[in-house]
Amino acid sequence: MSDEFAPTYTTRERVVLLLKVLAIAMPILLLLELWFFDWLRNYAREANCHVYGDINGVHLLAYGVFVLIPLSSAFLIALLMGPRALRVLRAGQDPLPGEKVLRQTRYRYGRAARLRSYGLFAFILFFVGVSIWGILQAQKLTATIAPCPPEQLID
Repeated sequence: MSDEFAPTYTTRERVVLLLKVLAIAMPILLLLELWFFDWLRNYAREANCHVYGDINGVHLLAYGVFVLIPLSSAFLIALLMGPRALRVLRAGQDPLPGEKVLRQTRYRYGRAARLRSYGLFAFILFFVGVSIWGILQAQKLTATIAPCPPEQLID
């Protein structure tokens, strides 16, 4: 085993990285908190009154929660972390050569290095599995939908 450590970010680099993450995350969180959650709460109250062809709002909510959320989570994890995991598998080294880390980290080689990558892909497959399971749950939930009073029908 090697006692080599991966290079760490300097304090300045850590601050810049934190500011970049905040610049992306804060507008999203504000949008969710100030608009989306209220809109979703109101939509869910009258979802059965929203009709879009052969489906209605209850279908959108059920499939959104049980299928779209886990599937989009798998997609985002694969998109953001998958390429690095593939590089670790090819190189057989984690952290990758020249890759900086936030805290002092020893290089891992071989099976030990690849284990996290395999874990990441297992995690992605888990979310895909939850999404498939969610299709069945959404079908059960939407099998009987309470009718909307005609005066409240929204197109």
